[in-house]
Amino acid sequence: MLPVTINTHASKLRSFAASLLFTTASISVTTVVTVSEVHAQTLQTYNIPAGSLATALNRFSEVSNIQLVYDASLTRNLQSPGIKGTMLPAEALSHLLSGSGLLYRFTNGKSVTLTKPSNTITLGPVRVGGVLQKQAPDTAMIGNLPPVFPGGDVARGGQMGMLGNKDVMDTPFNATSYTADFIKNRQIRNIRDALKDDPSVRSTFTTGSPGYEAMTVRGFNVLSTDMSFGGLYGIVPAPATLSEVAERVEVLKGPAALLNGMSPGGSIGGAINIVPKRAHDTPLTEVEADYTSNSQFGGHLDLGHRFGKNKNFGLRANGVIRSGNTAIERNSMRTALTSLGADARFKHVRLSADFGYQYRGIDGTVPYFSLQDTTPIPQADKVSRNLGAPWSRDRSQDYFGVFKSEVDLLRNVTAYGAVGMSSNQAHGLMIKSISNIDSRGLGNGSANATGNESTNITADLGLRAHLKTAFLLHELAFAANRYQSDSGTFSQYETMNRGTVPIDGYTAFARPTIKVPGHVPHTASSTLSSLAFADTISALDKRIQVTAGLRVQRVQSANFSASTGLRTSSYDQTAISPAVMAVFKPVKNVMVYGNWIQGLQQGTIVGSTYANAGEIFSPYKSTQYEVGVKGDFGRFVATFDVFQIMQPSTIYDSATNILSLNGEQRNRGLELNVVGQLAKGLHIAGGLMLIDPRLTKTQGGKTDGWKAAGVSTVNFNVGLNYDIPWVKNLALTSDVTYTSSQYLDTIVPRRSFPGWVRLDLGARYSIKNPASQDGGRLSFYLNVDNVANTRYWNSMGPYAAYFLTLGAPRTVRFAISADF
Repeated sequence: MLPVTINTHASKLRSFAASLLFTTASISVTTVVTVSEVHAQTLQTYNIPAGSLATALNRFSEVSNIQLVYDASLTRNLQSPGIKGTMLPAEALSHLLSGSGLLYRFTNGKSVTLTKPSNTITLGPVRVGGVLQKQAPDTAMIGNLPPVFPGGDVARGGQMGMLGNKDVMDTPFNATSYTADFIKNRQIRNIRDALKDDPSVRSTFTTGSPGYEAMTVRGFNVLSTDMSFGGLYGIVPAPATLSEVAERVEVLKGPAALLNGMSPGGSIGGAINIVPKRAHDTPLTEVEADYTSNSQFGGHLDLGHRFGKNKNFGLRANGVIRSGNTAIERNSMRTALTSLGADARFKHVRLSADFGYQYRGIDGTVPYFSLQDTTPIPQADKVSRNLGAPWSRDRSQDYFGVFKSEVDLLRNVTAYGAVGMSSNQAHGLMIKSISNIDSRGLGNGSANATGNESTNITADLGLRAHLKTAFLLHELAFAANRYQSDSGTFSQYETMNRGTVPIDGYTAFARPTIKVPGHVPHTASSTLSSLAFADTISALDKRIQVTAGLRVQRVQSANFSASTGLRTSSYDQTAISPAVMAVFKPVKNVMVYGNWIQGLQQGTIVGSTYANAGEIFSPYKSTQYEVGVKGDFGRFVATFDVFQIMQPSTIYDSATNILSLNGEQRNRGLELNVVGQLAKGLHIAGGLMLIDPRLTKTQGGKTDGWKAAGVSTVNFNVGLNYDIPWVKNLALTSDVTYTSSQYLDTIVPRRSFPGWVRLDLGARYSIKNPASQDGGRLSFYLNVDNVANTRYWNSMGPYAAYFLTLGAPRTVRFAISADF
């Protein structure tokens, strides 16, 4: 049987047609939501001796140049039989994991998730009056954008998954929604950096490196592929998403299985949603030219207009292109985005559609570092920012489209449906990592040639209804969704300058003999499907609200041989995930809330060497308890909460030779957040998170009580936006980030790297645009990130376990924007 090449034009059309058919015909059928998975498919030679599983996996990652995504606690005290010979990476990984009980799953890109529940395991003047007029009922989402706080940086509410939009004072979670104004004023280039002022969010790999722009929320992973677009998984570009596509960027902290279903990568730290741009009631024609150090130039065109007697029809188009050298030495980047958002709003029917294309090309890709177990962590100021080669390159392009509809069946009863599709193709030839670094600061250059492709189809159906009785209000929500992915990866690896690459200098790498693949076989498919119901019961004018709900989640995945196309492994399990949330408002502007909710991750199949071989564990359930209080002071809101998230994992009992689901990591913390306008002209977004990440149940109790790796315990952010009162139309911004030290791994002796502080500053000034007849403005923006050019090791998180990347250097951005 020949390998299947995915992403052909015909297969896309067939998949899209099937998805449309599903949306119109299967509201009563259990729907499927898919997880993106990828397998490397190039024969490679391995010589990895038997011994520590962690060491064996590190060596496998070096040879295959595949990122392994898992918590270090998963492999503690586990052994590997080793491998020797020439085989596919998937086969090599199967041998290395033999007897461990871990199930591998290739994700949508260049990494593998080991599924053992420990880790799958964001003044030119504010545009007043530009917001859509509310024409939709409370049960609708299209044309129902929550209002913003004074200053326009943060919204008063956001989407709570199947429950729809909620005001911040009706949301029983710590959640923040950053606006397009926040993004524009700071000239933020990607979605991840739109969350730069949130203390619960930390980024991992630096922009310009081979890793995805992932992050952690409350100390747990949130992969870039697990962001949603208008509430749908699997739409956003896999490596990173340009910020110009977003009207809002919403972050809800903690697990959210009931609200959104299981995410493709099993992220449990939080839910991040991109709200796409729509045409406002005020016409928009805006042109921007920008510069980014060291010599990157670009432009952005943003057009929005509504048509018809009652402005029923709207179009919003965005185009972006940037190219040139970045602030990182020997690194350049080219990005392009085109997006179109259309909507139609009638009395009882609302429609919307989004289409987009994104391209990202990196030359001089920045490799990350991996150390030998006995190598101390080097000082960040002693390491070169870029040890990659000039010929290193990484290319990715994404196409995506979404169609949504809403129909008001009765007053405050709305049925909705959505279908979306995305396609990703990526290839690269690069020095991906400087690996096996010894105590002298010398390592290997790990060259990798890769090709990745994936196609995702997602669909969502549901109903929201508000029903009043004599004393109570019921807000009912029903949802059924499906997300399916087919993917593949082809990879070749070559070790260069073995043991002679100094991390404090520069090595001229010769071009490797390996080639970028031209064909990618189909190697993985994954499906998630779920049905959910929730009811929010309110009394006393919504001063008391209790929400209870249930989601039935089915998880299916399969791996296929690259050479024969035959299925090599599969998983098919179902989990039931309940949740309870409550809101109490003792006085008008104070809200006390609590939630008990779960996050879901794919389970594992016990290996053949255990006494309980073949046992299949259901999807893992991480559980959150959270209690908080919010104060609404009119122009700003303050939130204080305490939370606990417990993530299960498997451990091995040597006495009985049984692998069981009895391991656990527990993250406890408290958060303080303030958003809005503190005083006239002074706006804030920021706060504090203190977190205690503990390994509470480990194999034999050997590391019980240890702090988990990749989590900083003290995190502080504050972003200020000040309109200078004595200089009209001049505003200043500042963003301060503090991240405390964190452990690299869980080996003895433990290794940690120090905390860091970063300061970003900005200014903007506007004047009347002489070329505009309608009062348009001409605005000037200047932003400097990392003003002191501080060198620091990036926050890691479990996603980047064992890998180190330097934080971005001082970066200057300047832009001129003309509004007509």
